[in-house]
Amino acid sequence: MNNERYARMLSPRRLAATGALLSALVACVLVLLVMAGLITLGAAAATAAFLVVLAALAFLALTVRRLDGKAHRIDLRVKKYEAELARTTTALKNIETRLDLLVRAVEESAARRADDLGAILSSLGEDRVNAMSRAREVEELRAEVRALAKDSV
Repeated sequence: MNNERYARMLSPRRLAATGALLSALVACVLVLLVMAGLITLGAAAATAAFLVVLAALAFLALTVRRLDGKAHRIDLRVKKYEAELARTTTALKNIETRLDLLVRAVEESAARRADDLGAILSSLGEDRVNAMSRAREVEELRAEVRALAKDSV
């Protein structure tokens, strides 16, 4: 609805052409009235000055109206960008929250894996110690078997 209002506004060129046409028409009418003796030259000059002031006032009013329309469109754009910025900020906060949750989950998982690895390594260490003692026992048994084998020969 607002766009229709601003679309109907006169462009500066159209306004200048209309103003030039009307001013030429008014000048001709004033010259004819002075020549016919219906008004004096001073009254015609005062009327022309008054019309020039009115034209300037109308031009200023239309210029202000156009500027107001542009300011309104800029204001709408700013509000649109502010809304987009608010949505983006909210989305970033949501992403940040999710990232915090993921970081905590990864840290917890890393701690669990570290504990599991520690348990596995300690278990492997116990197995290795047990394996070494069994290897000594086996070696001792072999030595005894060899000794018995030598004695029996």
